[in-house]
Amino acid sequence: MTEADPLVDFSGIKKSYGPFEAVKALDLTIGRGEFVAIMGPSGCGKTTSLRMLAGLETPTAGTIRIDGKAMNNVSVHDRDTPLVWQSLALFPFLNVKENVEFGLKMRGVPASERDARAMLWLDRMGLKGFETRRIDDLSGGQRQRVALARSLVTEPQMLLLDEPLSALDAHLVIRMQGVLTKLQKELGITFVYVTHSQSEAFAMADRVVIMGQGEIAQIGTPQEIFRAPKNRFVAEFVGRNNILEGTVTGGIIIIDGTEYPLPGATEGHTEIVVAADRMEIHDTPPSTAAIPADFVSEEFAGTGIICYFEGPGGEELKAQVNETQLAALSPEPGQRFWLSWSPDAAHVMED
Repeated sequence: MTEADPLVDFSGIKKSYGPFEAVKALDLTIGRGEFVAIMGPSGCGKTTSLRMLAGLETPTAGTIRIDGKAMNNVSVHDRDTPLVWQSLALFPFLNVKENVEFGLKMRGVPASERDARAMLWLDRMGLKGFETRRIDDLSGGQRQRVALARSLVTEPQMLLLDEPLSALDAHLVIRMQGVLTKLQKELGITFVYVTHSQSEAFAMADRVVIMGQGEIAQIGTPQEIFRAPKNRFVAEFVGRNNILEGTVTGGIIIIDGTEYPLPGATEGHTEIVVAADRMEIHDTPPSTAAIPADFVSEEFAGTGIICYFEGPGGEELKAQVNETQLAALSPEPGQRFWLSWSPDAAHVMED
């Protein structure tokens, strides 16, 4: 379930379309039974990487191995890497059961066995009784489960998923996250999941791969990515982070002339990250060092409220509070506040 037991290995992978480099340099190992999510902005190379793993694209350079076998010249049909598409790609001219059986039929599995395995998976996905339904008569969540059943009925060692929940309503996304996580743990197969949604990746994946401009920017657990972004790109992509620059000397960082404790940091110019939920808001100057900032606006974010401020240099600063804290502050646009953080809330970025 870790890199020590690898199933997939991208080694020196590059993919170009004429002069455009979609993937510049990809070295990534995915463990057997691991749930890996690949995230990044549009055009970062995440979907191209998934398509190369599926066999739908051929690398320009490098080697992709599955279970130790080089796959560059292996056809899609011989890879056993089913892909659940964003569009689901279900066949409207087949009913639910026929859709689920399709892959087995293409493999020449006898009708009786196809029937038994399809019914098993329909039951497992909560679709018993829907066998003869037309695809157009199903809800979005039901179609999603049919697509999963069709991919998993062949009992693959790995499942690829390309933005599979992006077309669903918010309440169905949460439900399907639970379905996917439970399935992956029960089956013990490898999931490689491409998404633009941080909430999906952080809720389900064992490890998250952040890509930018065709390269890996950071790999880590959801907690590592969220709390310890490696560089400015990751910190900005994750969002709700305050990026502050200063000079470190003698265990302090000097930001705009004010000293803040930063024990253990390497001396010299440094960028630190303070997450919005670890930033404290004061309506009067505190006894500890703090940044004076003017309130701009607020945004309801489900689990809390993000307050936006403008710092002394015009920079945007963020702090997350709950409804009780917001009511106590009663901020008005342009009102002066002071923002502070504890030393252990500051993360020093590597790059």
